[in-house]
Amino acid sequence: MAEHDAARLLRRALRANAWITTANAVAFLAAGHLLAPIFGLPAVTLWVLGAFLLAFAAHAGCVARKPVPSRGEAVYFVAADVAYVVASVIVLLGFPNLMTGLGRLFFAAAADVVAILAVAEYAGLRRMTRGDERAVA
Repeated sequence: MAEHDAARLLRRALRANAWITTANAVAFLAAGHLLAPIFGLPAVTLWVLGAFLLAFAAHAGCVARKPVPSRGEAVYFVAADVAYVVASVIVLLGFPNLMTGLGRLFFAAAADVVAILAVAEYAGLRRMTRGDERAVA
């Protein structure tokens, strides 16, 4: 039971990640052609990003349903979210004319949300790891 409780924060962070990412993915898939001129990106870019995000969200949702996600799964989601934030910063700072101001604002805000999720996932992983250390001792 204690192991289950130690994983609660990680499961909640993954569940939030799944829901937020799903909403973003559905918006890109369903309205990519409408969002493209607002963001200054080709619609196909948003559709492809939406497809990848939907797959990621489905995986996060499946892992969040487990009573105790594995350490490897937790590390994967933390690393993937950190990579998303780093990639966003590189695109936003390295290619300032790639998107419109609104597009840059949206993707910067999305990176902020993903960074918060990564911190929560990392904290959940640490909490689980401490639980494992106590069980061994």
